[in-house]
Amino acid sequence: MTTIPATAYLTRVQLNPRSREAARDLTDVQNLHRRAMSLIPDQLGSAETRQAAGLLYRLERTPRAHTLLLQSYAPLDLDALPVGYALATDDRDLTRLLHWLAPGRTVRYRIDAQPYRSLPSPVDDRDTEGHRKRGTKIHIFGDDAITWWHRKATQAGLTTTSGVLATQQPDVTGWKDDPRETGKRIHIYGKRTRFEGTAAITDPDALRTAILQGVGRNRAYGAGLLSIAPLNYT
Repeated sequence: MTTIPATAYLTRVQLNPRSREAARDLTDVQNLHRRAMSLIPDQLGSAETRQAAGLLYRLERTPRAHTLLLQSYAPLDLDALPVGYALATDDRDLTRLLHWLAPGRTVRYRIDAQPYRSLPSPVDDRDTEGHRKRGTKIHIFGDDAITWWHRKATQAGLTTTSGVLATQQPDVTGWKDDPRETGKRIHIYGKRTRFEGTAAITDPDALRTAILQGVGRNRAYGAGLLSIAPLNYT
């Protein structure tokens, strides 16, 4: 079992719009995943140990700039970025924030997530051993997605205190090699919703775990990073 440190670091990388490497990463989620993994310092692990490094990330898109937010258990190796990839970088220690968490305190939050619903398979749809096959997961949107987030927020130690702003994000897509079959590639695809609002802390330990481990599916591909900011930092 991976030990979860009591702190994390948040790194901001403002992408250079003239960088070819950055442009490729913006159009292929697998490339962006590899880029983020390349920044893990040796003491945190390797490309097979994203969880051990505590690596989560989110792409913030604006009309003027794109910023890659990365969270990890120790400072990332920004020297591993290609020359000209970033216009600016900075990082900060989240220790004080994580220690500040307490019941009743109010925070602003933001998360890009991939809400889904599981559809059960037909009763007579069984494998060769007679077991009922696994159901199908489908993306959900609108009120269904907000309901999904309310449930996840509660599990993460938060109770929303205002209306949830749910904004559909650009589809993510890319290709990766299939580890089960040489020469075969798997299409990566997903629909993301950004959830934002304010919430009261109900369970600091659950919230700390959600921040450090992420929430929901596809955390390896830019989903699940829960960012918070105190409304009153005392």
